[in-house]
Amino acid sequence: MKRWNRLLVVVVILLIVIFIGTFGYWFIEPISLLDALYMTVITISTVGFREVVPLSAAGKVFTIFLILFGVATVLNIV
Repeated sequence: MKRWNRLLVVVVILLIVIFIGTFGYWFIEPISLLDALYMTVITISTVGFREVVPLSAAGKVFTIFLILFGVATVLNIV
């Protein structure tokens, strides 16, 4: 049971990171929520396919922190 609790906590944290990432991009950059979610998923998954729009300086700083928190969260799952 302890194993499932740990997994649940990590999944909830991952969802929170995705939520914060999506709304962070949406707030900082002039993009739709879907594009913001797309940017968040490709950033956290380290795919880095392409940026929806060129990022502002604030968007780049936000991306740095999202990468650090997102990758750390995903690695915690593994």
